[in-house]
Amino acid sequence: MVGAFAFTMTIVRIDIPSKSGLPDMWDKIQPSFPMPSPRKYQDDALSVVWWALDNDDFDNVVIEAPTGIGKSAIAMTVQSRFQSAYLISPTLGLSDQYKRDYGHALKEVRGRSNFPCWVKSGTASNAPCYVAGKRCPHAKEGDDTCPYYAQKFAARDARLTLSNPAYLFRVVQSPDGAFDQRDFAIIDEAHQLEPFFMGLMEVVILRSDFTEVFGAKFPFPMHYHPADWKTDIEKLLAGAQRTLAVADADKDDDKQESMRTIIGKCSTLLELLENPNDVVIESDTDFRGKRRIVAKPVRVSKLAPDKLDSISRKRIMLSATILDIDTFLAGLGLTNQKTLFVRVTKSPFPTENFNVHLAPCGPMSYSRRDASVKRQIKAIAAIMRRNEHKRGVVLPHTHAIRKAIVAGLEEEGLGDRLITHDSNGQGRTIALDKFFTSKRDDLVLISTYVGEGFDFKGRLAEWLVIAKVPFPFTPDPQIKQRMEQDEHEWRREHEGSPNCPYEPPNKYSGNLCSSFTCIKPCQRWFNLQVALRLIQGAGRINRTPDDVGHLYILDGSFDRYYRQNAHIFPTWFKNAMKPPPPWLKRHLN
Repeated sequence: MVGAFAFTMTIVRIDIPSKSGLPDMWDKIQPSFPMPSPRKYQDDALSVVWWALDNDDFDNVVIEAPTGIGKSAIAMTVQSRFQSAYLISPTLGLSDQYKRDYGHALKEVRGRSNFPCWVKSGTASNAPCYVAGKRCPHAKEGDDTCPYYAQKFAARDARLTLSNPAYLFRVVQSPDGAFDQRDFAIIDEAHQLEPFFMGLMEVVILRSDFTEVFGAKFPFPMHYHPADWKTDIEKLLAGAQRTLAVADADKDDDKQESMRTIIGKCSTLLELLENPNDVVIESDTDFRGKRRIVAKPVRVSKLAPDKLDSISRKRIMLSATILDIDTFLAGLGLTNQKTLFVRVTKSPFPTENFNVHLAPCGPMSYSRRDASVKRQIKAIAAIMRRNEHKRGVVLPHTHAIRKAIVAGLEEEGLGDRLITHDSNGQGRTIALDKFFTSKRDDLVLISTYVGEGFDFKGRLAEWLVIAKVPFPFTPDPQIKQRMEQDEHEWRREHEGSPNCPYEPPNKYSGNLCSSFTCIKPCQRWFNLQVALRLIQGAGRINRTPDDVGHLYILDGSFDRYYRQNAHIFPTWFKNAMKPPPPWLKRHLN
């Protein structure tokens, strides 16, 4: 079956399990496989990937597989074929997992803020070698005094280097030459790549940046369209470069640091402004009352390919939630590169171990939310009493809903079981540490923060409630412009049809379609974001074959969304969907 593919195709798609015969490469693979034996479907996925690399016909290999397949073991097996590789992990928890399982085969590098500076008090991010470009006696090979440089040099010389994208994409091909392009890269949780690049390219320019360079009387420019900012940012960049030269001569460390920061921001913003229609720029004040502009990319498809290619010549990208390979590749600008897409459609876990219960308590739109939350409180209270000695997690999506649910459960006499937090980062850390370390078997974590990147294995959590479907916030200018662009592009492609075939005539008005649950292609990106967040949240409670988890979706908006977008969801998720149990059903009305 595989050998018959014509390589004029941009994407080769293979589902596992497959009705057709797959290549059997296990004899070649086994010596490099890091585990005693493969899990269900793992050997088939590896055989296909191994075959693809043997043919040398693919720049990208994308693997979508549910929890339990063992994606990390697949990645570690494949990277053994290359002379040099990066392993990119977006979360600290996942990085720790790689170090725990494969620490003997890799070296990790982290950013400066994780290490102290022995020359100046504080972290290495405030070190003179970084702030002022001064030569540090400890920044050399063989000197282990500086922990930052010691781990950096060790990682540079390793065949396999583990890092997070925020660090690696900034330092690869940097002037110091420590890290450069490698043969291969493993990118885990690859669904985060597009939003990561959006965050990486976000720029904040303060009014004080202009006044620091040009003096207090310099007027802070204001423009309506992003393209109009180019001249002013070029002027700011040139001024900062001149000021930096003076600060270097005067050995003014503080001025050097601030000018380097401004130069970096200007350079990034000018890169964005090469495509001004793909940028939104907002003007506001920060928490200190300082005027600023915030520039955010709407798309990164023109920027991402060069950044990915700077890391490696070939790459494998892994996730449980690719969902739509065409949209995924388009978002990263990889549509012209040959890609193998391997999708594992079945979970290796017993089907009865994962259960998705649709238990609608009413819509969660702002005008109807209060009444629905009151019903949700009754439902969550029933779930807690049913699971008296089982830990659970509630995902409210917003702090307003979180506060209402916590207050209601306290009135139900269940407050003693709750652990929660506000938007404060320190309070969040304390709450999570308490939940993970406590020996109590009845605790319930109510958090807006644990939809992804946290594993509740075993009895850490056996049930999870989604109180509100995590729809993206459409008034956000970045999201709104992305949706407008998607819609306008679709309409330009269908100029011969004045009315949208997916909507009643005259439904469309203004700059944006009013139906955020429409199934037409121009809404695909928005709908994918919803499904991705839901599936990632659901996956927190079933991490091993022995885990038995129950997911309860209480938001009444989900039913309509799902009926229109069921095709997005993977087969293993759809197979887990069930009506609410009788003991819960009577609390839903």
